[in-house]
Amino acid sequence: MGTGDFICISMTGGAPWGFRLQGGKEQKQPLQVAKIRSQSKASGSGLCEGDEVVSINGNPCADLTYPEVIKLMESITDSLHLLIKRRVGAPFLFLENQPYPSFLHVLGSTSRLTVILASRPSGWRKLTRDQHLGKQQPGLPLV
Repeated sequence: MGTGDFICISMTGGAPWGFRLQGGKEQKQPLQVAKIRSQSKASGSGLCEGDEVVSINGNPCADLTYPEVIKLMESITDSLHLLIKRRVGAPFLFLENQPYPSFLHVLGSTSRLTVILASRPSGWRKLTRDQHLGKQQPGLPLV
């Protein structure tokens, strides 16, 4: 799979989610986010174009064809949970005052931990240098 950060992104409220996928097993390509619609649940969640979708609501995507992915997505009625892989060097989004709830949690990384971001009603608080370097707990929940 290469190097990158694994992040869980959650959205609620049902479709439309506001993003388009590409790839799949039959194309011998990883499932990736091709496009994100502005002002959508996806744009407010922190999902980025180019993110590789590892699993959808706990269902691994590596062996799914594109039609199987579409069928899975259409079966989701309220909450969407994506495990995505973001390539090393891709920017993390700092979300504040977004119209939809945002839940980003770094699950693991093959590179230096960059950011842990979780939704906060009053917005995002800046981490200290020590927190960024892992010398101090950031105080944000990992679930």
